[in-house]
Amino acid sequence: MTDRLNDIYPGKLREHYENPRNYRMLEGETGHASAVNPICGDEITVYLRGNREKVSEVTFQGHLCAVSLASASLMSEALLNRTPQEFAIISRDFVAMMSGSDSIALGDLDALRSIRKYRVRIRCALLPWEALREACRALALIGFGQDRCGK
Repeated sequence: MTDRLNDIYPGKLREHYENPRNYRMLEGETGHASAVNPICGDEITVYLRGNREKVSEVTFQGHLCAVSLASASLMSEALLNRTPQEFAIISRDFVAMMSGSDSIALGDLDALRSIRKYRVRIRCALLPWEALREACRALALIGFGQDRCGK
């Protein structure tokens, strides 16, 4: 049983769901948005603080399974102090990786690659990124990337 859990939740993934980073509401955010997975009931709100040049803070909160929680935690660290162009590239590449691309390397986010074997869990890994995309659109209203936050 332990070997199977290690296969599903490798070290970095387990580290982030046992001790999530940036799990909190962000007061004074410049953008936020929520997403829900109606199949499992996961709910997340992503908060961003930024200006036209970069996002200085990414936080989140919600009711999340281990995969969504780890994905949100990893995402919040990967996107810290990034430009609009970097947001768009990382977001696009993450979705491609979760869709099966093996030619993409995303550092710590690669820990979520193991989830692809469990198709229903892919949606869990992508949920924080859906909320991020919507929160980023809110930032576009202040000129952040002019809506380059990913499709």
